[in-house]
Amino acid sequence: MKKATQTIKTNLISTPTISVPASFTALHLAHISWNLFSANSPTHFANEFSIHESSDFAHYNIQDSMDIAQHFYDCAFAIGSSVEDNVDYSIQDAFNMLDDFYGDTCVREDVSTQIERAIQNFVDSKTGYDYAKHTDYIVQDYTALVEATQQALPSQIAQLEKQLATLKAKQTA
Repeated sequence: MKKATQTIKTNLISTPTISVPASFTALHLAHISWNLFSANSPTHFANEFSIHESSDFAHYNIQDSMDIAQHFYDCAFAIGSSVEDNVDYSIQDAFNMLDDFYGDTCVREDVSTQIERAIQNFVDSKTGYDYAKHTDYIVQDYTALVEATQQALPSQIAQLEKQLATLKAKQTA
């Protein structure tokens, strides 16, 4: 009997684990990471720029927003790349990558909390249109990756067999 859920371990004291559907994948976390990048990019400060120290702009913590956004941007593509290399890339490894942010303690806690809330919101909306739409896209990505792997596998096997034959020939020589 298949489990209906799987568990992600977190570093949060308030939420040591997050329960997600069994169909939840690393690409779901890449999708969430991209959304967190978009949410943290400080584009909403248009027309606010000022170099004056007493301005409101100087107190917006733009650099923290930039660092967090960059982290989520990098993670979205790194998780995607990891899935391309291994379609069975674990959600725990993807989560650990997302949660591995270097910064002040309060900023790290903010990042961890954002990730936890984003996952919960995504999972809680699983009956909604967005969850189904994005899961359909993710399934299409996995299907394409599996098909590409299956097409490439025979030529990779032939190449490895050729290398093995070369190595055997060197060994006996």
